[in-house]
Amino acid sequence: MSQIEAVFFDCDGTLVDSEVICSRAYVAMFRQFGITLELAEVFRRFKGVKLYEIIDTISKEHGVALAKAELEPVYRAEVARLFDADLEAIAGANILLESIKTPMCVVSNGPVSKMQHSLGKLGMLHHFPDLLFSGYDIQRWKPDPALMLHAANAMKVNVEKCILVDDSSAGAQSGNRGRNGSVLFLRRSA
Repeated sequence: MSQIEAVFFDCDGTLVDSEVICSRAYVAMFRQFGITLELAEVFRRFKGVKLYEIIDTISKEHGVALAKAELEPVYRAEVARLFDADLEAIAGANILLESIKTPMCVVSNGPVSKMQHSLGKLGMLHHFPDLLFSGYDIQRWKPDPALMLHAANAMKVNVEKCILVDDSSAGAQSGNRGRNGSVLFLRRSA
């Protein structure tokens, strides 16, 4: 690959150590609606999966009708509470961001407000002024490559000359499908 034009980072699990926190919030949310789930299983099955897909899957598996509009605010409030109490940066993430001179952005299935909260709390937000791209912005989520293409277009870079750094298989798939020049897939366990 010739000159790298941009580096795309996932947020949760790549820059901020939030995947287990988000899984804890899913467990707490479903518990409020009478469904008991194991943290390790939620982490294994739903890492990098969109909230509404998780709600649909659990609803189907438990034979209940759960209203997304009721569950989402419960989840978002619990995530915010847990982020304020427990969120930490992925080891070395701040140093890495400080050392990169190439333009960077964040591409996430989570909403921009969640990225702003987590990156702001950990002193990373200034690296991405107006460069937070969410699946909610375009109503398309990883593994669909549309988010990578949207970010590249907004940054006026060739997606084939970009590097994607992501910790989820959905992210890796979106990078490959979006024809990112390189995909760095970070495998982590709970």
